[in-house]
Amino acid sequence: MRDVASAQERTSENADRRTGTVSADMSPAAAFSTLVAQVALRVGNLCRSADPESPHKLRVVLRRLRSLWWAYDPLIDGSQARRQRREFKALADSAGQTRDWDILKHLLADDMQMPQPFAALVERVDLLRGDALLHSRATIAAANVEAILAQGIAGLILQLDARAFDEPLAEFAADRIATAKKALRKRMKRLLMDQHHGYAGFHEVRIAAKKVRYLLEFFAPLIDGGSGIGIVELTQMQDELGQLNDIVSSESLLLAHRDRLGECGVVDDAIAYLRYLRGHHMQSADASLRAVGDMLASEHSGSDMS
Repeated sequence: MRDVASAQERTSENADRRTGTVSADMSPAAAFSTLVAQVALRVGNLCRSADPESPHKLRVVLRRLRSLWWAYDPLIDGSQARRQRREFKALADSAGQTRDWDILKHLLADDMQMPQPFAALVERVDLLRGDALLHSRATIAAANVEAILAQGIAGLILQLDARAFDEPLAEFAADRIATAKKALRKRMKRLLMDQHHGYAGFHEVRIAAKKVRYLLEFFAPLIDGGSGIGIVELTQMQDELGQLNDIVSSESLLLAHRDRLGECGVVDDAIAYLRYLRGHHMQSADASLRAVGDMLASEHSGSDMS
């Protein structure tokens, strides 16, 4: 189920991670140009690709771009940056629709623990997946993603070029990573203190963890790994949260499209089984979060004493 999806997603993210390398002697403006150049090239290639996986790969790239824009928020016009991030999110959501159907299909077809076969349901899911792919491609083509990105990059570089930078790039990167980690700690603490938490809290933690991870990847050459939480630990937690997200997203799809998916009883059985899985994975995700939360708390207390 998720093993297939997470492996594909990790391959996609590894490819999207091959941006230019930053160095400590760069200014924040030069670092931004270096980081964004190859990502922009990849966006163009994905927009023109006929590969059925290209919409999902584009979603991953757009997520990374949102994190990069957030990193530079203190140095640029905040309202403009937020507007750009909203545009990236809307495009990423559209590009990700096909992937959501793929995950549902894997859950229905590949899980040997399913209480009954769902062959007819899987066939209908496949048809709706094809419709979603056509819609995603049409939306991406109509949006002219390359032009939106080029305009956003040009505007941000103009703002950065107009600034004088006293803060070394390494300090800037460390400060933004620390801010992202602080937000992650708060969300995790709020979630773990709530004994009746639902999925929404897990989703917020997952988003915050991705932001930290992307920033660690962007600024890796400038960071002293030390004993703090790193990409490996965040990836492991995200895989656990990803399994939960897959189940919740699949349940939402079934609920939203139940009148198009055939016999109501079969759909209801599938929904009931996904709800059972959701409860099981929420317990697993909770344990994973507590382990990472302990690491973050230890790292934070260590920095306070230094």
